[in-house]
Amino acid sequence: MRSLVLGGLLHALAWPTLAAPSDGTGIPFDGAAYPKGVTKAPAVASQCLACHGPTGISQIPEWPNLAGQSKSYLAAQLNDFKSGKRVHPMMQPAIAVIDRQQIQPLAAWFSAQAPSVPKPPSAQPRAVPATAATCVACHDTRAMPANPNLRGQKAPYLLEQLRAFKNGHRKSETMGPMVQALSDRDMADLAEHFSQLAPVKTGAGK
Repeated sequence: MRSLVLGGLLHALAWPTLAAPSDGTGIPFDGAAYPKGVTKAPAVASQCLACHGPTGISQIPEWPNLAGQSKSYLAAQLNDFKSGKRVHPMMQPAIAVIDRQQIQPLAAWFSAQAPSVPKPPSAQPRAVPATAATCVACHDTRAMPANPNLRGQKAPYLLEQLRAFKNGHRKSETMGPMVQALSDRDMADLAEHFSQLAPVKTGAGK
């Protein structure tokens, strides 16, 4: 069993360096890794899967699910990481090896994956936070696919981002002012609320 696990790990580590044919978009694909009928992931996605999961659903509470997010939002965030407009110590090394022309196919693949389905809450659900309606006004991704889908996202990640907007570690002309009046309890309640909502499809093709 140990040798099988080690062998699989070595194969995964070697994946980014394997030569693979192009599908015409300029992005190489490892066609042998996918059975017939399964959408091929860009080979560059191997930079993302350890933290964000094989299908864009992360097993790490502080790391976001990417599956089902809108293509336009994912591409915008990757471009912001690439330019340094958005900074994270784990993302900067990963984005450094991704070319700009690889960003759109990468965003499209993660967007096409099925979003995670949240588990039912183990305790009595909290009341809907009064400020949740304000969030939905901009984060209804069916109407505004350029904004992130909060439904079904991990609560620890959502809380971390709200705190980052409030303390200025993450910059946004919109979100910065919106969170200033929120207490830490308010932010925790919002994060928990949205994490328990079933995801909806983002705007088609956006």
